[in-house]
Amino acid sequence: MHAGTGVLAVVGSICMTLALVLAWCLAGVRSSRFMKRCFPNPQYLLKAHLDFLMMTGLLFVFFLVFEHLRLTPPMAIVVAMSVGSMGNPSGFLALALKPDLPQKPATPFGALMVLSFTATTVGYGGAAWYVAHAVIHTARW
Repeated sequence: MHAGTGVLAVVGSICMTLALVLAWCLAGVRSSRFMKRCFPNPQYLLKAHLDFLMMTGLLFVFFLVFEHLRLTPPMAIVVAMSVGSMGNPSGFLALALKPDLPQKPATPFGALMVLSFTATTVGYGGAAWYVAHAVIHTARW
């Protein structure tokens, strides 16, 4: 296992853990006034939970693909995937806690989300093209 691909597995494990914690929070919102006060917008809480689950799957899939093909992705791709995978669902979580956060790109929260979305696009897009390039160049047609 390469250090870069190992990072993907670690971040995937963190995303899974957060998704599980948020699942309990979702259950709590249905039965506890305290939890309802903590998460005034449960729709965003559900989105955060589902996004962490999706990121978990994507990180583990790319970890396995890189390992299977014995590829060492550039660290920039690994970092972008990791930052985006943590950042995107965290934005939903922030909105679940504070639904009135200004979301326009010119605001601090909006700017962070733009950076997170950009990291996700660069990371996963770069990873997909890195895998495709490696497969095309090693295939024996």
